[in-house]
Amino acid sequence: MKAPFSDSDTSLAAAIAIEPHLGHGEELVLDVIRRMGAHGACDHEIEAYTGLIHQTASARRRGLVIRGLIEDSGLRRKTPGGRAAKAWRLADLKAVMQQELGV
Repeated sequence: MKAPFSDSDTSLAAAIAIEPHLGHGEELVLDVIRRMGAHGACDHEIEAYTGLIHQTASARRRGLVIRGLIEDSGLRRKTPGGRAAKAWRLADLKAVMQQELGV
């Protein structure tokens, strides 16, 4: 069973600590998601905040999902076109830090 999401200080510190190991685009996306907290961020919101085009933003977000840094929050919001969109949030990063940084 996956550990529940936590927006505790330690999870936020873990997200900050792992940033030097990410590419610039991933850093931008992770920063937006971290700032949005439990509310999460949808792809169209990530695009608006970072200025990245859709293809780039979604690819960088997907990389963060694959690495286990972010996860589906379970929340859905409407896109500008009226469709439901997933909101992404920080995952519990303790295990990720152990794997990525040997912490």
